Amino acid sequence: MMRTLRSRRMRRPDGAARGRRARRGVALLLVLVVIVVLAVLASASMMSALQEARSARASQTEQRALTIAEYGLNLQLANWNAARNALPIGTIDSSNVGLDVGDSATVHIQRLSNRAFNVVSVGRAGINIGLLEAQRQVSMVVRISTPDIRPGGVLTAFGDVDIQGSPDVSGRNTNPPDWTDCAVGAGDTVALSYRPGANISIQKPSSQAVGGTRADPRAGDPRTYDTFGPETWASLAARAQVRVTGNISPTPSGSATACNLFASNWGEPSRGMGTVAGCSSYFPIIYSPGDLDLTSGRGQGLLLVDGRLRIRGNFLFVGLILVRDEFEAEGNMDVYGAVMSRNADGVATRLRGNAGLFYSRCSVERAVEATGIPVRARQRSWAPVY
Repeated sequence: MMRTLRSRRMRRPDGAARGRRARRGVALLLVLVVIVVLAVLASASMMSALQEARSARASQTEQRALTIAEYGLNLQLANWNAARNALPIGTIDSSNVGLDVGDSATVHIQRLSNRAFNVVSVGRAGINIGLLEAQRQVSMVVRISTPDIRPGGVLTAFGDVDIQGSPDVSGRNTNPPDWTDCAVGAGDTVALSYRPGANISIQKPSSQAVGGTRADPRAGDPRTYDTFGPETWASLAARAQVRVTGNISPTPSGSATACNLFASNWGEPSRGMGTVAGCSSYFPIIYSPGDLDLTSGRGQGLLLVDGRLRIRGNFLFVGLILVRDEFEAEGNMDVYGAVMSRNADGVATRLRGNAGLFYSRCSVERAVEATGIPVRARQRSWAPVY
């Protein structure tokens, strides 16, 4: 009996030891499972973070491409080339804008109608960087806003007018010499539109004022000479491409395809042999902050004189002339278009010699259209294409 109890006591510790050794293997297995799970979670977290980083960089590149496209579009609108206003309908004008290494914008401008253009800008970012390269395109419909300048006749005057000698003032619609691209048709006006009550003296009314004269209340309204719809005298003067004063003889300079832009180049009003064809579409806004004397040369566009304008000698101008003070012309000068004289200093407008003023609707329209600036269409002007 004693021997049996002793043997039982001796077997219990051994059995317990064997049970404990069996349970140690389960713990190791649990540790391995936990390590594997943590490794999978860490790997998944790293892949997710890497994917998010790549997505963020791709999104940033796409946003930069969109910004570049918008910048290229707005840059073209801010630096609008007035020569586009004379493009045939359907014509596309393209330009490239380089911003930085790997970033650029290409802008295509198509004329849709007489006053509407479609501007498409394609921005590219991260060029030649593989997966980080992005391209976005935006478009905008713009219309051309032009000043509303309405001459009452070939000569519109606020003050007195004195025409003596052999000047020729004709309200008959006449195209400038060799201007074959102007429409021929009705559009005549009076030779002289003047403020009611102004003193008008014409030596030979029947031959020197073709189209007759007319007392017009609009000619007596000061706003006619400095407020032009969406534009004013000041806004036009601020946008002038040419600023001059004193005595000058403008002469076109360039080649058959290019035009050199400087103060003494007012475009090419003549056509045919011996002319500067590259300047034929250049109709600048010319502004003189004081008196201006012109004795020779030629030019075209919109001429603003914030003082007295005196033209003498052999001078040719095509377009529209606005004068704050008096207008004086003599010699063999010719103007095809229209002249508006405010006579703010109270001195009369005077024409002498063989001066010629010939109304040309085409010339006036070309000069006014060249001053146009693009503005957004009122509805749905901008759109992201992709």
